[in-house]
Amino acid sequence: MATYMHIYNLIIRKQAVIEKYSGGIEQFRIDYNIPSSEINQEDDELFSLGQMNADQFDVNNLISKGLSFDTDQQKSDDFVILYRYGDLFWEAKWIEHNKVFAWHIETSSEILLKVNEISNMTMDAIGEQFEKGNNLFTTIRNSNA
Repeated sequence: MATYMHIYNLIIRKQAVIEKYSGGIEQFRIDYNIPSSEINQEDDELFSLGQMNADQFDVNNLISKGLSFDTDQQKSDDFVILYRYGDLFWEAKWIEHNKVFAWHIETSSEILLKVNEISNMTMDAIGEQFEKGNNLFTTIRNSNA
């Protein structure tokens, strides 16, 4: 699957949450109001938290709950901050993005086709979909999910 990108995104590997986060997946969902949030998202491999500014993310909370962060190198293998109009704050080999959506490197080709289709739509076409009740700015899921 793929998550829609907001201005700033804190992308967390679900496997890291399963292995390290105090309380696991269920506690993470509670802590970050997933799935009730209109901004914070999840797919099969990732959680994505959105904000208007990078300094609004509470990285210290993630660390206190068990996720790893190397303060000397200022990076983590568990999560990364991604600026929609820029790039990753540090290298994360497990994520790819196209400035509209972000996805785990193991995302299916079916989802990547949808990512490309939506990413290349005109705003008029996207507006028409909104009028029909189809929000294209959300997590893209497999058709059998």
